[in-house]
Amino acid sequence: MESSLPQPDRVWRCPARQVGHIVHWHDTLDSTNEQALRLAGRLAEDPSLHGVAVVAGSQSRGRGQHGRVWSVPAGSSVLASVLLQLEPAASTPALLTAWAAVATRDSVARWLGRYPRIKWPNDIYLDGKKMAGILVEKGRGTVVGIGLNVSQGAMDFARAGLNDAGSLAMFAPGQQPSHADALDGLLDALDRWLTALQQGETASLEVAWREGLNLTGRPVRLEALGRVVLGVVERVGLDGVVLAQDDGARRRFTPAEILRIFPLDELLGSSGG
Repeated sequence: MESSLPQPDRVWRCPARQVGHIVHWHDTLDSTNEQALRLAGRLAEDPSLHGVAVVAGSQSRGRGQHGRVWSVPAGSSVLASVLLQLEPAASTPALLTAWAAVATRDSVARWLGRYPRIKWPNDIYLDGKKMAGILVEKGRGTVVGIGLNVSQGAMDFARAGLNDAGSLAMFAPGQQPSHADALDGLLDALDRWLTALQQGETASLEVAWREGLNLTGRPVRLEALGRVVLGVVERVGLDGVVLAQDDGARRRFTPAEILRIFPLDELLGSSGG
């Protein structure tokens, strides 16, 4: 490995998996996504780096959507980035965000016994609390970063000014998984869904993703590039969203155009409560 790369503190191997067949654990990093992007420079000479998971106990410059800085207390969350080398058709940001969201949703349900909601485009929510976030970035390879809150309590989030955040511990006090088990469950779900995609089961992923979004037939506020549109979601797919508007018009928005989608009943509920 190039000397300029931060060296992992520990390396784990799980040959039975494609995603996470090797895990690079760092006690601390600037950013797991940044480290995975650095590793991507070696993909051409070392294809075995496909599927490597970069995991950190803490990170100093974690990134969220739209360049936001994202940080959590050390050891409180699963901070993982997976390096992928896929065919172009299988590595679009929309498809990989859906893949990561569905897998993260499954892993949360494994521990809590109920499914959280996927909030467009890249967040996982349960009872109005953000449990996880996803960030897809491209360099010489594709990197999918996931942050899943595990052990924080409500007071931890309140002190950080994150009153809309939640964790596995908040919904299963005293019964939440260890950090290692939460990571293992997440990697298992990611591996299972990537295998399904490679076997041509994109439709199954799309169904699970659509179910997690729970937008079809609901009135929404859609924030696109430079505009806000109200309408009823007629169709949701990996290729975008179709809105039916009051004037009878139907408008299609591609994933690249959509910034956020808010169901109106949830907006009204939050403003009234």
